[in-house]
Amino acid sequence: MNPIIITKRSIFLLSIILFSLNANARQPQQESENQSNVKKLIPNDDDIILINENGKKIHLSDLKGKVVIVNMWATWCQPCVEEMPAINRLKKKFEGNDNIVFVLLNVEADMEKGKKFMKDKNYDLPVYVAADKIPSKYFQGAIPTTLIFNKKGELEVQAQGARDFDRPEIYEALKTLTEQAI
Repeated sequence: MNPIIITKRSIFLLSIILFSLNANARQPQQESENQSNVKKLIPNDDDIILINENGKKIHLSDLKGKVVIVNMWATWCQPCVEEMPAINRLKKKFEGNDNIVFVLLNVEADMEKGKKFMKDKNYDLPVYVAADKIPSKYFQGAIPTTLIFNKKGELEVQAQGARDFDRPEIYEALKTLTEQAI
């Protein structure tokens, strides 16, 4: 097993992402083991199995090699709805960048309702639903919850509560993650 090497650059990037996400929280953050800022490799038993808009099953682990942003949301969740325009703008900034994937995971498990929401709001965000139970280490029921995985499939950020994804620091930190080698 390869040891995890933490460089000054990776600590700096992680600090920027976490500071930016936590600086704009709309609800208090609670420290827990599941919100740890320590990178964790996604083992197969902790994989998230998704279904995309075309009905295809995708394992989160299949997306290794790309930065993956998973935003867990619901159409009835006001904080989710409030942060959605900023997520859409962030995704547009990465248009054409194949090294990043946005996963808008509708926890209502209602694909049609999620797709209708995106269409009605003119968002270019892909809707997914979970094909199986989401491991509790990633989701304890609080929405929105955002997970950011690096190209190695390691969890970089786990944040509960709405965020301001328009912050330039978030864009720059994600851009740097997309440029890092695996």
